[in-house]
Amino acid sequence: MRITASLSHGKTLYRNEKGGQVKPDSDGPNALELLLMAVAGCSGAVLGGVLEREGYKPDRVEISVAGEWAQNPRRFGTIKVAYDIHCPGLSEEKMQKFLLITERACPVVQTLSAKFETSFTLA
Repeated sequence: MRITASLSHGKTLYRNEKGGQVKPDSDGPNALELLLMAVAGCSGAVLGGVLEREGYKPDRVEISVAGEWAQNPRRFGTIKVAYDIHCPGLSEEKMQKFLLITERACPVVQTLSAKFETSFTLA
């Protein structure tokens, strides 16, 4: 998956890998909020799949993701994910196991520890 961002005159134009424009609403989330949303969405989808595979059908799943800012280097120092789940028959022991699986299987969570490489061309 690829997103290309072109910056010009204080504006950013985003394009997906097919060349289509991706236009965030001016009142929409900023980049850091999108990162936290990606953690919530991906981990929620993975956890939902694990629960379903194991035969659980939760009545409610709410996910809260909070990034704690670190000044040096400027980034999230910690990202805390809190799950509020109501699921009949699901024990704390099983839930702990499912959360470990979720953390290991969620591509967004795993990407946050990826090595970051940069390159450039001058025109």
